[in-house]
Amino acid sequence: MFGFNLKLYKQFLTKNERNGVYLRKNSMESRAIADSKFRTKRIVGKAGVGVPKLIARFRDSQKLGDFDWSKLEGNFVIKPVSGYGGEGIIIIRKKITNYELRITNFQLMDGKRITIEELVAHSSEILGGKFSIHGTPDAVLIEERIKIHPMFLNLTKSGTPDIRVIVYNKVPVMAMLRIPTILSGGKANLQQGAIGLGIDLATGITTFGIEGKGTEIKRIYDFGKKKEIKVNGIKIPFWREILESAVKCQNAIPGLGFLGVDVVLDKDKGPMVLEVNARPGLSIQICNKAGLKRRMEKVEDINIKSIDQAISVCRYLFGENFSEKVEAKQKPKTIAPLEAILIKIPKGFKPDLQKSPILRQGKHRVVEVRAKVDTGAFRSSIDRVLAEKLGLLTTGRVLYYRHYKSSLGKHKDRPVVGVTLWLQGKKVMTAVNVADRSKLRTKFLLGRKDLEGFLISAKKV
Repeated sequence: MFGFNLKLYKQFLTKNERNGVYLRKNSMESRAIADSKFRTKRIVGKAGVGVPKLIARFRDSQKLGDFDWSKLEGNFVIKPVSGYGGEGIIIIRKKITNYELRITNFQLMDGKRITIEELVAHSSEILGGKFSIHGTPDAVLIEERIKIHPMFLNLTKSGTPDIRVIVYNKVPVMAMLRIPTILSGGKANLQQGAIGLGIDLATGITTFGIEGKGTEIKRIYDFGKKKEIKVNGIKIPFWREILESAVKCQNAIPGLGFLGVDVVLDKDKGPMVLEVNARPGLSIQICNKAGLKRRMEKVEDINIKSIDQAISVCRYLFGENFSEKVEAKQKPKTIAPLEAILIKIPKGFKPDLQKSPILRQGKHRVVEVRAKVDTGAFRSSIDRVLAEKLGLLTTGRVLYYRHYKSSLGKHKDRPVVGVTLWLQGKKVMTAVNVADRSKLRTKFLLGRKDLEGFLISAKKV
C-alpha cells in the first residue's frame, strides 16, 4: 500500500505475533468473557459502560419457538453470542406489516426484505453453532439497533459506523473508524468490504483510509453534501468519552491485557460498546500507516493507575501532529541548532518564574525557553527544576517513569511528562524525559521525534 519499508514493517504486528500476545496477555477466563457478547455486555454494563439494550436471548429451540416476532418493532440486531468477524449478524432497519394479508416482514439495511420464518431459520442456525467461534452450540441475542449519530448519517446508508480502539496494558494504542458499505452488507467489518479510516489518538481526527482488506482510498462519498470528501479531517464526536469507554472495558475484565473495543455513537446516548475482541484484526495498522508492535512496546512496562493517565499517555505518545498529516505538503522550515520554543503552562498553575515573562499563544499561557536541537537523542528532554517551575511535575502530570542506566552504570527512574510546545509556530504534543540539566546552558533538548517536518541548519541562522 505504501511501498516496502523494512524499518516500518518491523514495527507491524503479524498474525503469529498477535496470536502470541492473545495467549500471553489474555487469561483463559477473560478470553471466554470476550467470546461471549452476553457476558461482555453484562460485565462492562455493570462497570458503567454504555451498552445497547437487550431485547431477547434464546439458548434453546423451545424459547425461540415461543417468541412472538410480530411484536418486534424495527431497529434491532440479531447476533450470535459467540460469533466472530461479523458472521451471523442480521441488522433490521424497520418493520413492514401488511394488515390486509396479516403478514409481517422486516427490511434489512440494504433494502431487501426478510420474513419471520427466515429470521427463525437463521436463529436456529446460530443455535446450532454455525457462526460460533468454537463451532459449538450457541445462543441468540436480539439487541436494539443504535440510532446513528447525525455526523455519521452522511457517511453511509448501509449500516452503523463504529470505532475500533485497540487497548494494551490499559492504554489505547490505535483506533480506526469503520464505515459499512453495500458490499459489506451493512456490517462494519473490513474483511467483508467495509471502509476503515485511521484516527489520530490525540485529536480524534481521521487521517488515512482503506477499503476492504487493504485498498488505499483518498476520498469517500458524503451523502449530505452529495459529493466526495477527503478521508482525512473528519472529527469524531465524544472522542475522550470513547477512549474512556475502551479503557473501562479493560478495567472491567482484568485478565484481558490486549483487546479491541468496538464503540458506536448513539445520537441520544453517546458512546455505546457493542463488543470486545480478544484477538482483534490487524488491518487497523494499514488504516493508520503505523505498527501496533512498536506502540505496544512503548507502553509495555508503564504502570497505569487511572483512566486520566491512560488517556494522557496515549495522546502524548501516539498523537500524529494531525495538522501536518492532513495539509498539503509544504516546504520544510529550517531551524538552527539553538531555537526558541514556547512551552504551554498547565491550566490553573501559577508558575514560579522570575526572569521569564508569561506570554500568550492563542488562548494558552506559555513561556519562552531556549532549546538545543539534538538529532542524536530520540526523545526530547527538559530540566527537572524548569519542569517543577512550570508545573509539569505536579500530581497527575507525570505520564510514567522510564527506567534507564546512566553512562556511569547507575540505575535510575526518570519521569516522563506530557508537554505541549510550539516550534516556529508548529504545535507539538509530545512526551518528554525529565533530567538534571543544571550544569548545561540549555534547559530543554529537542530530540528527533519532535523534529519531523524541519530541516536543521549546520550553523546558526
